[in-house]
Amino acid sequence: MKQRFLLGIIAIFSILTSCSSGSSLDGNWIKRSSYAGRVRSNAVCFVIGDYAYVGTGYDGDDRLVDFRKYNAELDRWSDSNGEDAVPAFPGLARQSAVAFTADGKGYVGTGFDGDITRLADFWEYDPSTKTWSQIADLPGGARQEAVAFGIGNFGYVGTGYGFLDGDDKNELKDFWKLDATSGVWTSIGFSGEKVRGASAFVIDNKAYVCLGRSNGIAVNDNWEFNPDTDTWTKKTDLDDDNIDKDGNILRYNASTFVIDGKGYVASGSNGFLKRDIWEYNPSKDDWVERTSLEAEVASREYAVGFSLNNRGFIATGSSSGLRLDDVWEFNPTQEEDDTDN
Repeated sequence: MKQRFLLGIIAIFSILTSCSSGSSLDGNWIKRSSYAGRVRSNAVCFVIGDYAYVGTGYDGDDRLVDFRKYNAELDRWSDSNGEDAVPAFPGLARQSAVAFTADGKGYVGTGFDGDITRLADFWEYDPSTKTWSQIADLPGGARQEAVAFGIGNFGYVGTGYGFLDGDDKNELKDFWKLDATSGVWTSIGFSGEKVRGASAFVIDNKAYVCLGRSNGIAVNDNWEFNPDTDTWTKKTDLDDDNIDKDGNILRYNASTFVIDGKGYVASGSNGFLKRDIWEYNPSKDDWVERTSLEAEVASREYAVGFSLNNRGFIATGSSSGLRLDDVWEFNPTQEEDDTDN
C-alpha cells in the first residue's frame, strides 16, 4: 500500500513538472554586438547575402531614416561613415513600415510618419551601387503594421492598418505581389482575417503568415502561401487548443527568423510584453516552445528578426516606453546558459 502511494506521488510530480512553464526547454540566447545606430523600435530589416540591413523606425522622439548593416561572422555593425556605410533611406522618415528582399535587392515601403500620414510609397536598395530608387507605390494604398516577405524574384506585401474605401481606420486583408524584374504589382488576395502586426517567415520557398490582431483581439491564424499557385492553405494555429501550455501565448508585433528549416516567433505583445519563443516545424505542422529570452533581458515588441547563414537574431524594439539597441542570437541546439550575455 505504501509503495503504491509513493508511486502515485511520483507520477503526479512528474506530470506537474512536465507541464510547468519552468521546465527545461531547448535553446540558448547569446548577446551580440549592439545596434550601432540610435535606439529604436518599429524598424525594418532585409537580408542580402551575408548582411542584414536594419533601419528606419522610432527612437521615442523622432522617426528615423538611417540604416546600418550587420555582419554576423564578425559580429559587427557598419559605421555611419566609411567604406561600409549604408546611405540613408531617401523617403519620409517613418515607423511601422515593411521590408523584404527580392532578386538580390532590398525593398522598403509603407509605414506611418508619426503625425497623421500613412504611406504607400516603395523604395528599392541596390547593394552593388549603394543607391536607393523609388518604384511604384503599393496599389492597395497607404498602411502601417503590414506584413511582407520575399521569395526569389518576387516580394509580397499585405494586411496592416490603413485606408479602406476612403476610411483610414481599418485593418486590411489584401495582399500584393511585386515582380522585382518588371516593377509591376499584382493582387493575389489573402485567405486569412483582416489583421495588423502579423508575423511572416519563409521556409523552402513557402511563406507562413501568422498571428497579429484584428479589432483589438489577438488572432491565432497560421497560413501557408505557395508562390507557384498564389494560394493559401490553413495550417496549425499557435493557440492553447493545440499546445499543452497554460496561459496566453497569442501575440502581435512579434519578431521572426528561420533556422534549419524551422520558423521561430519571439517576443511581441498581447496586453503585456512577451519574452517567450515558439518554433514551427512545417514538416510536422506543429509548434514547440523553446527557451525564452533571459530574465534580465527586456521583454519587447516591435523588434526586428532576421536570419544570417542559418543563424537567427532579434534586435532593437520597445519595452515599456523604452527603445532598445541590444541584439540577441538564438541557438536552438545549445542548452540555456545565463553567463554568455
